[in-house]
Amino acid sequence: MGLFDSLFGGMESAKKLTPQQAFAGILLAAGACDGHISDSEAENLMAAVGRMRLFQRVSDKEFSQVMSKLMGILKKTGPDGLIEGCTAALPKELANAAFANACNIVLADGVVDSDEKEFIEKLRNKLGLDNNVAKAIAQVMVIKNKG
Repeated sequence: MGLFDSLFGGMESAKKLTPQQAFAGILLAAGACDGHISDSEAENLMAAVGRMRLFQRVSDKEFSQVMSKLMGILKKTGPDGLIEGCTAALPKELANAAFANACNIVLADGVVDSDEKEFIEKLRNKLGLDNNVAKAIAQVMVIKNKG
């Protein structure tokens, strides 16, 4: 932690994340965990939030602001820092859904590299998911993304 981080806090922007911001942040971190966000990962993120009740009352302008805030946190702290703040702010009842959608995003481009595998394991731990539940979710997402 650098001097300014200790003075101003490394995750100052993430202190008061809403459930929507936390959920979207986890998905953004999943897309960025390998160093870049592919078009298919971005499309899957948008599709995931677009079909959720959690985001029904979030306007396009508000969602754009959410993503700008999250991109700022991602640039400052990287994917690990982003999930740190997001998992802390995410309601427990959304943990399985966030994990499933993160797996879906990681699988979206058809390649799962070591950074993505490591990210998914860190996310599982941060969300406090049972290993068997997480494995079942990941298996379903693999099946969903075949072909």
